[in-house]
Amino acid sequence: MSKDSVTIQRAEVEDAEVLTETCKKAFDSDSEFGAPGPGGPPGVDSIEWNIDKIKNRHLHYYKILEDNEIVGGFIVGDRGLNYQVCERIWIDPDQMRKGMGTKTFELVWEKYPSADLWVLGTPEWNTRTNPFYQSIGFVQIGKTRDYSWDGIYYEKRITDGFPEAMSRIEDIQDRQPRVIVEGKVENIAGPRTVSSRKTGEELKVADITLSDETGSIKLVLWNKQIPQVKVDTNIRIEEGYVKAYRDELQLNVGQWGMIITLL
Repeated sequence: MSKDSVTIQRAEVEDAEVLTETCKKAFDSDSEFGAPGPGGPPGVDSIEWNIDKIKNRHLHYYKILEDNEIVGGFIVGDRGLNYQVCERIWIDPDQMRKGMGTKTFELVWEKYPSADLWVLGTPEWNTRTNPFYQSIGFVQIGKTRDYSWDGIYYEKRITDGFPEAMSRIEDIQDRQPRVIVEGKVENIAGPRTVSSRKTGEELKVADITLSDETGSIKLVLWNKQIPQVKVDTNIRIEEGYVKAYRDELQLNVGQWGMIITLL
């Protein structure tokens, strides 16, 4: 394989069937690299899932080509200004170990010249992806625990300095969307049980005091989010949002948000 033979293009709906086939094949092969069995993340074998993601205006879905033949896919998402996430990458296992993954990342990075930070997550057990991401400059910053498996969370800083998309706690404003912030868990109050106003079901809620060198804010966590934090640990919240309640700012983790326990 010549690196010049590898290209990426925006995926089209008519590519969904082939992309699904390569995706399933790639993630099934993870069983040889630590996975408990074949399968993979949501939508791994669903043409409808891939069509939905191709059409999703918040995602950039690329097909990976070798000599104009689809051999994999790469999905890019936003975390905020100049803060990009590799939502998913896969390559047909028959085409692996040829430098194609490295070349694909180089091509994707070229399309986002203003990005100052890239992030991604991968299962802790994966003996293939973890060494690969490290080899292309990603550094582990923490772990995620909101899935059925423990995840390793990586970032690659393209420029020096504080990322534009991230906030210091003192700068957080009411109604601010898509908050990315880091801090130390100083205190956990709860959990307590409340009833949903919409459905009447019982919910667990806890109030967390999150602090950095500039101040503190109340972080409100619900149900499965609560066990993801512990006192005296440092965390990053991604895709949070802020609203004031009784003149107090409260940070919440959005539907697509994440809690990363930092190293």
